[in-house]
Amino acid sequence: MRFALLAGEHARDFVVIGGLNPDFLAPESPVPHQGTTDVDLLFELGFVYDRDDLNFAWLDDALLRGGFVESQGYAGWQWTGILGDAKVRLDLLCDVADSPGQTVELPGATEAAAQNLNGPAAALHDPVSRSFAVPNSVRDNFPDSPQQVDLRFASLGGYIAAKSAALLARQKEKDAYDLMFVIMYAPGGPRAAAIAARQARVPDGRPQVSETIRSAVSQFSESSSDMTSTAVRVLMDAGDESEEEQLRSDVSVASRRFLESFDANGVERSIPD
Repeated sequence: MRFALLAGEHARDFVVIGGLNPDFLAPESPVPHQGTTDVDLLFELGFVYDRDDLNFAWLDDALLRGGFVESQGYAGWQWTGILGDAKVRLDLLCDVADSPGQTVELPGATEAAAQNLNGPAAALHDPVSRSFAVPNSVRDNFPDSPQQVDLRFASLGGYIAAKSAALLARQKEKDAYDLMFVIMYAPGGPRAAAIAARQARVPDGRPQVSETIRSAVSQFSESSSDMTSTAVRVLMDAGDESEEEQLRSDVSVASRRFLESFDANGVERSIPD
C-alpha cells in the first residue's frame, strides 16, 4: 500500500504476483494461506527496441522517498523496507526475451532495475484489478492519499503459470506449497484452475507456457513423490490438520485432476478419487 501511494499514477504499471495473492485466488480455503513478507512486482518491458519510450524515473523516486534500501548484491532489483516491526522485501521482476537470467536496466532509472526471469510473463495477461481501502495507519503518513488504491494482481491462470516456472527453476518448498494451494482451493477446484491456466498467454514471440505448467504440476501426481512430500509438509506446517496420508492423497488427486482437464481441451473426463 505504501509503495502504491508512492508510485501514484504509476501504481498500474506493474502486476503483483507474490506475497498475499493466493488468499485472493483461494478465498474459501480451509486454512488461510501463509504468505511471506516479500512482494514480487512484474513490469512489462517488451522487446529491447520498444523501451526507448519508457521512463522509470518514478520508480527510483518512489523507492527512495519510501525509505526502501537496495539489497546488497542484487543490482537494484531487490529492495527492503521496514513497516513497524516487519521487514518487507520488494522484488522487481520482468520477463523479456533478451538478457536471460540477467538484471535488466530500466530506462530513466539510475537506481532501480529488474531481474529477468523465464516464466512469469503470463501474469501480465488479463490481470485482476483489486481495490483496497487505505487504512488509517497508512493515511497518517500520506494525509492526502485517496480513500482507496487500485492495484493489478496476477489472475489465477497467470499465477499458476508464473509459480510453475518458479518451481521448475528453483525447486523451493514455498513454490510447491503456493502452487498446490491455489490448485486445490481455488473456486471450482483443480479443474477450474486447469481451465484458467490453459487460458494463460504470454507476449507475442515468446514460448507458450503449457509445457512449463504441465511439467510442474506433474511432479505432484504421485502421492509418494518427493514434491508431494514437500507440499504436504508445508501445508501441515501452515496449519492444515488433515492426516498426512489423506493430505498426500488430496495433493496427488488434485494434481491428476488438474492435468486431466488441462490436457482435455475443454472435454473433461472422470478420474477416480
